[in-house]
Amino acid sequence: MAGERAAGSPPAADDVALPSGKPGWFVLEKRARFSRSMIWQLQQRYFAERGIDAWRLGEVPHYVTSNPTIANAYAEIALAFWRDRQRLAPQPEPLTICELGAGSGRFAFHFLKRLESLCADAGLRPQLFRYVLTDAADVDFSFWRDHPRFEPFFADGRLDIARCDVMAPGPLTLQVSGEVVGPDSLAHPLLVIANYLFDSVPQDLFHFRDQRVYSCGVSLAVDTEPDALDTAELLDRLQVHYDDEELDAPYEEPWLQQLMSRYRRQLRDAHVLVPAAGLRSIRSLAGLSAHGAMVLSADKGHHRLAELEGLAPPGLVRHGSFSLSVNYHAFVQACTDAGGLALVSTEHRASIDIVGLLWLEDASAHAETQLAYRHHVLEFGPDSFYRITKHARPTIPHMAVEDILAYLRLGRYDSHQFGRYLPRLLELAPAMDSDVRLDVAAAVERVWDMYFPLGEELDLANRIGALLYAIDDYSGAMAYFERSMAIYGVDTGTLYNIAACHHLLGARDVAAAVLRKVLDYEPDNDAARCLLSECDPASAVVAKPASAAGGI
Repeated sequence: MAGERAAGSPPAADDVALPSGKPGWFVLEKRARFSRSMIWQLQQRYFAERGIDAWRLGEVPHYVTSNPTIANAYAEIALAFWRDRQRLAPQPEPLTICELGAGSGRFAFHFLKRLESLCADAGLRPQLFRYVLTDAADVDFSFWRDHPRFEPFFADGRLDIARCDVMAPGPLTLQVSGEVVGPDSLAHPLLVIANYLFDSVPQDLFHFRDQRVYSCGVSLAVDTEPDALDTAELLDRLQVHYDDEELDAPYEEPWLQQLMSRYRRQLRDAHVLVPAAGLRSIRSLAGLSAHGAMVLSADKGHHRLAELEGLAPPGLVRHGSFSLSVNYHAFVQACTDAGGLALVSTEHRASIDIVGLLWLEDASAHAETQLAYRHHVLEFGPDSFYRITKHARPTIPHMAVEDILAYLRLGRYDSHQFGRYLPRLLELAPAMDSDVRLDVAAAVERVWDMYFPLGEELDLANRIGALLYAIDDYSGAMAYFERSMAIYGVDTGTLYNIAACHHLLGARDVAAAVLRKVLDYEPDNDAARCLLSECDPASAVVAKPASAAGGI
């Protein structure tokens, strides 16, 4: 990607002028309309190149919108919405849930697990709901299709896959069932989930000042030859500059013109992102049902008009890709202008804003939906949970086992949080009595049941195995060591740990066979050779688990 040579020293921030007067900079773009800037092409290219590694390696933040607590909130709202629809307009067909930009699939797994549990408690068949994972056209869906955690949901028709580009929405062609969801084809309103999505798709940027409207043109430069950088490096080094250009009518649609007119009249001086593409996408998806749609969306952003006043030009938040704050006020306003109902917080949310949009007729009649939103988002919701766990993190080295178990219950056995507690649990293991050990083993099973492996650096199964070994649960430890190898492949340290478990359970012949495999891979493994020499009926030596590091 050759750029035009520019001059100057590095700018200090995104909103300063591009450098001029000195050699060393490459201009990539000059005064492009923000929604048509090449930054969005770079964003799309980044995700196409990284694939699942964008989430596996932790480059793209996703925990806040992909944990059991937020999944529980959404599942409770979805069930309440289904009940409202059955009361207002009963239909035998399943309620279709479409997740836009589903990414790793981790949120979908947590949601489906929780919804399954809620349906069981209510005596309902989980097949009353159909979940559709979607992403853009250039995404490889094989990770979702082949993930063992999704297998039962695909098998009984509760889960499907479709391509859906926010920039060019249309019918959903379901890849598993083969069904095509076209205009007005759904008996229920469509339930749309869009987490960490609208911050990463093309938006327009306008400067509203003194009842006049200016389009903010964007110019981009980097301080290194662009062809020498990969996409993530290029996005990380981009410097951005904005120029105002007055305009009259940026949109043809009357509903967008109405929104722009409101901003022009009511904002004194503000740079405002207008998510026109996202709004068009929601309106298009709502057309797949004659009854409209409900939208649940979580992101960092603003849903009150007063929060937009005085906003400066946006900087890019870099994390492999980049993101922006979401103008949720535009979604709220468009929904209410269309006769719908917006569910929003009356308080500022420090970490994440969750907005519900009942973009359908008789929106106010959906009483259970509104109650579920109040209980599971407003009273104690995902934002509060995240703040509490963040506040508690420094105290983990001093927690008792009972404290850790309480936090695990609060977080619905969140594997991410459990990973933080593991070192402390291993430290406390020798002093645990038999009852506490049973409680820990039971908690571990629930954590694993809610775990959606991505192949991250933390080998959770291996660490759980080490914890269970430390509390003398050798059968349980061995099962998790085997799960570790199923995900990460054969590792000599893990094989040794399995052999040690067999040895302590009295199955010394089996232990010897496993140790011989270790020595086949690592003939100089002294620990394996030593334990192998002890694997006979007269042996009473207790082996300790080896580190999982240093395997084949």
